[in-house]
Amino acid sequence: MTQIIAGTKTNFSIDPDILALLPEQGCIELQHDAAGKVHAFHTHPVDEILIVISGRLNFKWEGGERVCNPGDKILLPAGTLHESEALEDAIYAIATRPPASLAAGN
Repeated sequence: MTQIIAGTKTNFSIDPDILALLPEQGCIELQHDAAGKVHAFHTHPVDEILIVISGRLNFKWEGGERVCNPGDKILLPAGTLHESEALEDAIYAIATRPPASLAAGN
């Protein structure tokens, strides 16, 4: 059954860096990975931008690897082969955009 529950909180605060990811039309995904979670090598047909909010990710891509910490941003052009592993519980924001938007600075 559909319900609408009246809220009492009317003022929310969103980190400006996360808000900047919000596309003109679309959404931001908030991802929670338990320690040890692996997203095996894969690609996306869209540009992807991630911001690590908490925890640590071991991030691999063609030709590189880095441990990413809170505040780190990961910019992935469409088609980039990549993999991640949560080294501890990790929360990160993900935004996707049409290809080439990273180069345009959007």
